[in-house]
Amino acid sequence: MKKGLRKRRLAALAGIAALLVAAAVQASGPVFRWSQLPSLPDPEGFAGVFAGVAADAAGRETLAVIGGANFPEKRPWEGGRKVYYRDVYTLRLTEAGAAWRKFASAWPEPAAYGMSVSLPGRGVLCIGGKNINAAAGRETALKSVRLLRLVTGLEIKKLPSLPEGRWGGVAALVGDKVVVAAGAGNKSANPAEGFRTLQSALMLDTSKPENEWKWEPLPWPEAAGGVPARGRMMAVAGVRGNTFYLFGGRDFADPAASNNQTSERFLDLDFLSDCYALDMKTRTWRRIADLPHGLSAAPSPAAPVGATHLAMLGGAPVKFLREQAAARPETNGQGAAHPGFPAQILLYDTLTDTWAQDGSLPKRVQPDHETNPAGSVWAPVTTPAVMWHGKVILPTGEVKPGIRSPQVLEGAAVHKPASLGWFNWAVAAAYLLGMVGIGYGFMKRKAAASTEAYFRGGQHVPWWTAGLSIFATMLSAITFMGIPARAYQTDMTWYIGQLPILIIAPLVAFFYLPFFRKLDLTSAYEYLEKRFNLAARLFASLSFILFHIGRIAIVLYLPALALAAVSDIGVIPSILLIGALCVAYTVMGGIEAVVWTDAIQAVVLMGGAILCFALAATQVDGGIAGAYEIANSNHKLFESLRWDNFDIYDGTTTAIVLFVAFFFNSLVPYTSGQDVVQRYVTTRDLGAARKSLWTTMWLSIFGSMVFFALGVAIYAFYKTHPGQLDPTLPKTDSILPFFVMQQLPVGVSGLVIAAIFAAAQSTISSSLTSVATAWIKDFDERLLRPGAADAVYLRAAKRAVAVVGALGIGAACAMALSDVESAFKTFNHLIGLTAGALGGLFALGVFTRRANGTGAMVGVPLGVATVLALYFLRSPVSGLLYAFIGFSVCFGVGYAVSLAAGADRGQGLSIHG
Repeated sequence: MKKGLRKRRLAALAGIAALLVAAAVQASGPVFRWSQLPSLPDPEGFAGVFAGVAADAAGRETLAVIGGANFPEKRPWEGGRKVYYRDVYTLRLTEAGAAWRKFASAWPEPAAYGMSVSLPGRGVLCIGGKNINAAAGRETALKSVRLLRLVTGLEIKKLPSLPEGRWGGVAALVGDKVVVAAGAGNKSANPAEGFRTLQSALMLDTSKPENEWKWEPLPWPEAAGGVPARGRMMAVAGVRGNTFYLFGGRDFADPAASNNQTSERFLDLDFLSDCYALDMKTRTWRRIADLPHGLSAAPSPAAPVGATHLAMLGGAPVKFLREQAAARPETNGQGAAHPGFPAQILLYDTLTDTWAQDGSLPKRVQPDHETNPAGSVWAPVTTPAVMWHGKVILPTGEVKPGIRSPQVLEGAAVHKPASLGWFNWAVAAAYLLGMVGIGYGFMKRKAAASTEAYFRGGQHVPWWTAGLSIFATMLSAITFMGIPARAYQTDMTWYIGQLPILIIAPLVAFFYLPFFRKLDLTSAYEYLEKRFNLAARLFASLSFILFHIGRIAIVLYLPALALAAVSDIGVIPSILLIGALCVAYTVMGGIEAVVWTDAIQAVVLMGGAILCFALAATQVDGGIAGAYEIANSNHKLFESLRWDNFDIYDGTTTAIVLFVAFFFNSLVPYTSGQDVVQRYVTTRDLGAARKSLWTTMWLSIFGSMVFFALGVAIYAFYKTHPGQLDPTLPKTDSILPFFVMQQLPVGVSGLVIAAIFAAAQSTISSSLTSVATAWIKDFDERLLRPGAADAVYLRAAKRAVAVVGALGIGAACAMALSDVESAFKTFNHLIGLTAGALGGLFALGVFTRRANGTGAMVGVPLGVATVLALYFLRSPVSGLLYAFIGFSVCFGVGYAVSLAAGADRGQGLSIHG
């Protein structure tokens, strides 16, 4: 009987486990939500139109559709003649219920199959195309380039022509540069000789005045072995940042074509799958992942989706064309019974260089589609894709070979976060309430009954607890999410910035700590008054307070972003939840509650990171070794690290510059940050304080490596499982929580989400207590109410925690409504704006004997002003160097002015005595 009961219990547990794992698999919704705009007022519709968005004098945005071609009398398999058009159609997009307006024969010449680009504030640029040469009665490629404007009615301005006729190419706007690539041109001046595909690319710089516009050549990509890529027509372009992409297309059949370029033949055409990317900064091409199959004629350019993807919408795959030709060999697949082109959407991830298929264009084929194709909804080809405020518009187009439709489709990418689920919420809630319980416990046993206990924990915190607390305070959510996201986006180069701790920890232990302990400080800035003057103390304390309000905002924003990316709760409610609970336990328990909760959170933080790394790496073919191989072959380790230059500009990967920058970014908080210094004085003596620093040092070296490796492992995972990556993720900062919610079982993912909460709360609580300490000791007790009862200061400290918490929460909400490119990068910039000069001020006092108050009060504002000038004047100098610059200016100027003003010999408060 007992055996049977045991079996039933095991079966029940197995069933529960299966349900939890199954619940962790999040169903993904469609990538796009589609709707229809009013159809063009033409019964047939067109293929190969020019299209874009232009604004009138009142700023009202209008969709313009120009030219195009169709078969108005007979279908091509019936001997029909293709007709090219000169009409212009406009539809005001900003007015509900607007109707199309037709300008008959308004374009200077019939044209179709050209390239078009919307130029913001200017109009629609129409490039090349083809039409019927009247004299020869054959098609010919056009060189003409015109700009359509709607400012004062319909205006058409002629611009510099292309070097040669070009149709079937692609064009896109990269910054303020129009890039045109590929296409077909005339073989000779005689149209009867037909066309050849072009192996060329051009650029038009629209940042210049229009009377200076001219077409400039760009390089053409090379395939493997240095062989030029094949010319192509009906390819698809794409743009992400400063990079122009060229996908697929088709070429005239060439038996001698290089095997380095993947192609599949159908009739007299080679359908290409090779793809390329052009970096417009360096003007260099690189080959990227091939398409899954040869494909051409999809709407171009590809639509940007989420943070890193491009969507190829439909198109004509060679396999599909062969199938249709086999079904109707008498017309090579053409005919009214044709089912319409495939509606699949191919997604290219520009970060992992992978393709996946997800979602589809709308396609609703009615029973009468053979006689009334306009009555159905189709996936169009040979039509431009027009981007407008995050949406993509596909005007008209070819829906079957030789058959057009007047339909106009409008699509918008849809991001649908998964539900966190009640069990994950229960786990996370239990953790959060546990932290509040710790604060309540310290309050009940009166561990925070005086300012001494509230600010310094009675100086009986164990050294290992203080070390864990410093580690958690310094790394926090910035590390847990920012570093993996950084490694996922780029590589592990910034790990070099973690190595300065090997110098900083001994420097602090043997040069700074003795002063902090000897003077028995509660506020670090008391030292500055003793060494220099009251003004130095107040300036430093106020700078610290303002900086940490901003820091609270950033570390609140990150986990809120994480939660919003993986659940149906918004960023702002998440900020309010995490912030309010953290303020609650900090108010109740003081520094001792903060230090102990920090220690717990450090363990949870590292445990969650190690678990995620193990799960990501082991799900890659070959395990950790396989993940390493992928990282190595995709330049995700240290390949971008440079040792041969001293590049100090934004985006630098120079080793010495990064080392120096991160050295000062870390030195500043370890030597002048109240949140860290406060932990030095919670231990019983100098020896214990030094042990806490050694603990922090080795945890930082090991922990940061885990976080960088985690980002690379997640990259390797999605490189090998591209279909599992949500293309609609709005920011890559969300990649870790997305991985957690998608890949970890229910409950386990709740624990890791709790680790993200832990990462945030450890820093927030540290900032709250340290800001309260600085305010009470440096302002309230020193200036506002000197000599008041200890209970008065204690109540004021708790109120300060609440007020600062409210300010930080408010700033985080404001940040959530703005666009922060990279929170980790933003945080390191923020450190240097004022804190660099603050670090220089402490170093001036500790390491020189002749520095005085006059020099200090000249050096500090100049250090801050220098950095602020660089920031607001948008200097190209990397923001990572702001702390170094502020530190150096403060120290150098302060010392020079002190020498000129006469020195006070250090008052026994420097290392020189």
